[in-house]
Amino acid sequence: MEIKNVHITRILNPTSIDLGEYVINPYKGCGYACLYCYVRFNKSVMKDHREWGDYVDARINAPELLEKELKKKKPERVLLGSTTECFAPYERKLKITSRILDILNENGVKYSILTRSPFVLDQIEKLKAGYCENIYFTVNSFDKKLKNELEPKSPDFLERRKAIKILHENKISVIPYFSPILPGISHIEDIFGEFKEIGRVEFEGLNFNLGNIDGIIKAVRKIYPQVAYLYEVMKKDKNVYDEEWGKIKKGVMRAAIKYKMNHDVYVHSHTGYFENKYL
Repeated sequence: MEIKNVHITRILNPTSIDLGEYVINPYKGCGYACLYCYVRFNKSVMKDHREWGDYVDARINAPELLEKELKKKKPERVLLGSTTECFAPYERKLKITSRILDILNENGVKYSILTRSPFVLDQIEKLKAGYCENIYFTVNSFDKKLKNELEPKSPDFLERRKAIKILHENKISVIPYFSPILPGISHIEDIFGEFKEIGRVEFEGLNFNLGNIDGIIKAVRKIYPQVAYLYEVMKKDKNVYDEEWGKIKKGVMRAAIKYKMNHDVYVHSHTGYFENKYL
């Protein structure tokens, strides 16, 4: 994978996501290369000739820019990691996100984080400073064969679960974010039982509107041919699509009631997206 140092002209970018007034992405690209990542279809990424997952641009002047922009824009809340992984292995050497957390803490700016990396634990003392509002930590539960097809470079699911529990034990607000739900494959109830002490889980369904949905279905077909057939039908037939997601939502609701936990389920419409697209 190519990692290149670059300079940018702005680090605080306005967003419609309700987790902050601005987003901060210390890197462009992501080494995890998840097949269903929505960022593959971000306008900036689609203009790039490089293959998603094969490159990372390290925005090395991001901390200096942030100090200047905070004085002008004076945000109360920001979101880290809307289009990249802030805590990937290369962050351990480059420490761009680490410096950004220092600056946000020093300026009293509250922040939320999207991640799937256990390396977020490297920053646990900074996260305990009182300005981290929430960490939305992506988890899943499908088997290793399917993981090797859909997200072979991403962190181990068990290591993610351990990281979530460590964050919670350190009184850092963390929300297990089960994504994507794969109809016919995902075991919903397990996640409630595992994180009962946290009290909340959020879910996002597989986005059938992604530009590479056929590639995703092809990957699923290698392991679960019957499920892949269901996905082909769901893709074409809105009634079947709505029926399948309706059953899944009811299953989530039953599990939430059983474990007395709060939850949200985000499902994209048959031809669209749910409101917070993280784009």
